[in-house]
Amino acid sequence: MHRRLKLGLALGSSLIVLSGVALAHDHAVSRGRLVFADHEQPKVSILDLDSGEVTHSFAVPKANPVLSTTEDGRYTVIKTGDEAGTVRFLDTGLTYESHGDHIDVEKGEVKLLDYTLTGDVPAHVVSENGWLAVFFDGQRPWVRPSEPKATFIKLDTLSEAKPTTLAWKSPAPQHGIAFALGSDEWIVSTHNEPYAKGDQKASSRSNGFKAVQGKDWKVVASFEDLSDPQKSCKEFHGHASLNNVHVFGCAQGPEGDAKAGGVLVLAKTNGQWTSRRVPYPDNRRSSTIKAREGGQYLIANYGNKGPYDALLRIDPKAETLKSEDIFQVPDGQAVCQFEVASNGKRVANLTADGKLRIYDAAPAWKQVAQFDAVPAFDCAYGARTPTPNLAVVGESAFVSDPVNKRVREYNLGSLQQGLDLPVDGMPANLASGGGS
Repeated sequence: MHRRLKLGLALGSSLIVLSGVALAHDHAVSRGRLVFADHEQPKVSILDLDSGEVTHSFAVPKANPVLSTTEDGRYTVIKTGDEAGTVRFLDTGLTYESHGDHIDVEKGEVKLLDYTLTGDVPAHVVSENGWLAVFFDGQRPWVRPSEPKATFIKLDTLSEAKPTTLAWKSPAPQHGIAFALGSDEWIVSTHNEPYAKGDQKASSRSNGFKAVQGKDWKVVASFEDLSDPQKSCKEFHGHASLNNVHVFGCAQGPEGDAKAGGVLVLAKTNGQWTSRRVPYPDNRRSSTIKAREGGQYLIANYGNKGPYDALLRIDPKAETLKSEDIFQVPDGQAVCQFEVASNGKRVANLTADGKLRIYDAAPAWKQVAQFDAVPAFDCAYGARTPTPNLAVVGESAFVSDPVNKRVREYNLGSLQQGLDLPVDGMPANLASGGGS
């Protein structure tokens, strides 16, 4: 079962919370654990959602590393932010057992794995189809030589001393992406040649992708021809998949030519990978896309140059995107942070004014709840001030509040506030999945 669905049942609104204990039928169901980083202290900690206590903390090289979660919900990937480009892996000990109408969560041993990755500028982390992929962008070509690459780890071997891995070497530095398609096939992005040759005005973003096969990385399909909008994705940024259909955010078109921009949709049809461009509704673009199994839509941010101030729902089956697919964030706020519920029907949005807004994305966009979650904050990329973080696990949205040293929960089903837990330190980044 997909990670987000499993955690949704473990932590979501399908459980009845009584005195901090979630009950399902005739036995208590564990609420699991939440992983968070600290704004000031170089550590990663685990908050037990049953006891409300921090049970484990692990030292890392720098404060507030970037966290993400593997598709099985068990491991947290830690981009430590050190000069060596170290990536660590935290085993949360969580495993899941289905009982038809609910999921039992078992809490095993928590440990920081000895296995590590290092490389030049670790960036996109994607966990799909039983594999975890970490893309190392490489250094800017005019700074120094580097080794851009992607490392694939077979997820069910990650706990072993020597996990099963594959390595793909990028021909040149790029802000790229790689992930498993299943059936021994992989997607790897292609570099932007002017950037690779040292043009400091060129974008580091990719203009397309290749589907490759086997350990020799044989190319079986190519989507990098900028002369063909149906087979390219200029200045790609943002990816998510829904029901084995992959959607990538591409650049907006030239001024006055909205149809030149759009998202690229990849799907396997009759055993062959095919692509098509779905135009944006107007002359804006997406750079972050998220999706949850069971949903009808993918959800993306939408705007021109940051800060983006709208959300866009994307039907991967649609021929075009329409104006009604756009939702302008209320009160003139930037999107800042957003996540999608496990059923794909509701969106949680944490904005710089400190409000957590909950929206229905279908049948029409609508704000259904608003909470004063945290003090107002600077949500600009690289802000030095403490930045709250949003993670959605199933039907629960968790918000870190580094100023008040708390983690709060908001139920996306009942639209009520749940847990409000004090923690030692300044909780900031939370482990969450979602799009890239």
